[in-house]
Amino acid sequence: MNGDLDETLARVGLRRTVPRLTILDVLDEAGTHLSVLRLHRLVAGAHPMVNLSTVYRNVTVMSEYGVLHSIEHGGETLFGLATTPHHHLLCERCGLLVEMPANELAPMADLVMASCGFEMDPTGQVLRGRCRRCRHAAHDAS
Repeated sequence: MNGDLDETLARVGLRRTVPRLTILDVLDEAGTHLSVLRLHRLVAGAHPMVNLSTVYRNVTVMSEYGVLHSIEHGGETLFGLATTPHHHLLCERCGLLVEMPANELAPMADLVMASCGFEMDPTGQVLRGRCRRCRHAAHDAS
């Protein structure tokens, strides 16, 4: 278990339970966002006594406390770690999800504000498009 994630639970006032620690560990190891069903499969692999409702309840609570965040994709809610401010690049063709540090999108957010007067949230944007592999595959097929 990543010690920083363990400390995050304590810092926000949440108990460090086996399901919570395992969910954090699974997300940290996966390096991406996962659905509750996928999380449950991975958590139950290590701790079969943890049921689906326990995983759902814990991701909901940890999201409310800012330990996790969620995005919608393909009709599913995907949960990820909220340890560092970031945005999401989502390939609409293959589903690849890449995290982009928030500071890398900051100049674009400043430009939007200057040109349109529209203020963007500083984190959590989902930019949809096609990844490099899917763009090349589409180009090669033509």
